[in-house]
Amino acid sequence: MASPMQQLLPSRHPVQHPAGGLTSLYLVRHGRTLGNVQRALCGWTDLPLDDLGLQQAQLVANRLGESVKADVLLTSPLQRALKTASYISEQTGLEPVIRQNLKEWNFGQAEGMTFEVLSHRFPDIAVRFMDENDFDAGWPDGETRRQFHDRVYQEFLSILHDYHDHTLVVVAHGGFFGSLMSQVQGRSPNNWLAYDIKNCSVSHIEVSVEDTAVHLLNSVEHLEVLESGQTEEWTESA
Repeated sequence: MASPMQQLLPSRHPVQHPAGGLTSLYLVRHGRTLGNVQRALCGWTDLPLDDLGLQQAQLVANRLGESVKADVLLTSPLQRALKTASYISEQTGLEPVIRQNLKEWNFGQAEGMTFEVLSHRFPDIAVRFMDENDFDAGWPDGETRRQFHDRVYQEFLSILHDYHDHTLVVVAHGGFFGSLMSQVQGRSPNNWLAYDIKNCSVSHIEVSVEDTAVHLLNSVEHLEVLESGQTEEWTESA
């Protein structure tokens, strides 16, 4: 069953600019944190980058500074994204603009837990998350799937309206970009295994008055100088 949000996603730019209008977005997941290493749910938990994460942030900043002519730098307010954005700022000269709705999924009482722990703490809820069609599954005091995916979608639309003829770098989180890319490509945003959004990867999408095009997804060749096997795959942790 398709997500109800997928029916709303624009295949064309929502701002019908007289000159044609184009928003080009380079999407960058933040560098690695201890939560990523532990495979814990750290959505709104404000963790810093670890040592490898700092190296990743410098490398992705170097890549963007050399190859992308952006005019706007947007970031989640959480420090792992903000620190990554600060490295990009140094290489591009762009001042980071914080957008609150770029934050990761709020896991509520499950924040900081591994899947093994939360399956014992919240067994009934864990079972619900096995059903991709259950959009109202969520953690106590956190966001449901529906609330999170709607927030991602609405923030995407808001950015397109605010920057209808710009090239942007957007620094945020694995869950956020996994939800966005799945919806843009018409897949269920509840299948988190479909998108392996790596730390400090680069994805590139363009939204025009004609369509939404995905030019690059989860590119990490700039990280190859780091020791093999140290970059973490995305799970439903941030």
